[in-house]
Amino acid sequence: MSNETFPWAEVLGVAGAAAPPRSKGEAVYHALRRAILLNTVAAGAALLETGIAGAMNCSQGTVREALLRLEQEGLVSRRGYQGTFVSDTTPDEAAQMVRIRLALEVDGARRAAPRLGPAETTALEELVERMAEAEREGDAYALAELDRAFHLTIFRAAGLRALEPILLRCMLHIHRHTFGLDKEPLQVDEPGFARGSVQHVKLLSAMTSGAPETAAAAMEAHIRAVVAHWSPEVDRQVRQFGAELPTPAPS
Repeated sequence: MSNETFPWAEVLGVAGAAAPPRSKGEAVYHALRRAILLNTVAAGAALLETGIAGAMNCSQGTVREALLRLEQEGLVSRRGYQGTFVSDTTPDEAAQMVRIRLALEVDGARRAAPRLGPAETTALEELVERMAEAEREGDAYALAELDRAFHLTIFRAAGLRALEPILLRCMLHIHRHTFGLDKEPLQVDEPGFARGSVQHVKLLSAMTSGAPETAAAAMEAHIRAVVAHWSPEVDRQVRQFGAELPTPAPS
């Protein structure tokens, strides 16, 4: 199917619809990001600015700005005069990103546990409530967004701000390689695996215990369990690497 006939309006879910309650630029960015992360638009697909602009009822400049943001996240790549294309996240890359995420978040949880205050705890509780709502609505993209917000809130409390962009990119591409698979988003508990909001309630309990090692162990168990459930292939590769990257305790 050519770019000119690609059903962007259908893919982006905006045919004839009013713009979401955010700026047009944000609407375009999130519509494209949702389509990429959930694999509605396949890796290698060309992203034609004119087709997207027509579907979103916006200018090509607005689409270009959204594509630049997606390029910074590694979700699209620009190939000179050839245009912009959806990038790929291979199982090898996803497995390496899981290793990096484990190293960053396990140590981050260890550092953050004694530092979480009432404001952070309240924010995390609200995110869990919104996760439960996203699960009820079957909105995998919103659930992934809230999941990343939950984990970044904890990581920010660890005081490792320079590493946050690395962690965010890892989470984005891991979610792309898991939430975009054939499995349906969790809406009910599955045998041996609780839905996301329930998992994060347990993780929050460990984080607010104030015990660094309890928090670190809970974070590692959570990440490993989610990866093993959603992508056994990536889980096998992570385990084949051997021990994860070092996670030194704070000095």
